[in-house]
Amino acid sequence: MTRREQRSPLSADDKREVWGGFADREEEYLDEVEQRWGGSEAYAESARRVAGYGRADWERINRDNAAIEARIRELMAAGADPRGTAAMDVAEASRLHVSRWFYPMDHEFHVNKSELYVRDERFRRGIEENTAPGAAEWLRAAIVANAERVRG
Repeated sequence: MTRREQRSPLSADDKREVWGGFADREEEYLDEVEQRWGGSEAYAESARRVAGYGRADWERINRDNAAIEARIRELMAAGADPRGTAAMDVAEASRLHVSRWFYPMDHEFHVNKSELYVRDERFRRGIEENTAPGAAEWLRAAIVANAERVRG
């Protein structure tokens, strides 16, 4: 699949409305993603899926993600243990969201990806911007606990 075929069919105006600031840096982010993961099956699958998403799809993706973020905020504000059932459930919702919209993500992949949440400042900002300070570590702990729960 060529770079042009991987692009979202959204207009520039629609991208700005549904992606916010990401739209202004789309080329930069696409270059980085391709450099980091361009040879992976997950990249190919995500590119294939995204190429077909229209505005309604992105609005749904954003709504679903906002609900996950709201739940993280609620749980953290309540002092929920990130290894507790409610936290593991929101971690699972996060994993399923990625699997539904972008690429299949098993629990081990989710654990590995969660390392980026705490090590890469941009991932951290992306998570904590709409949740709470410390959410990167909290969510990582919930993801690890969820993976352990599934393994039995």
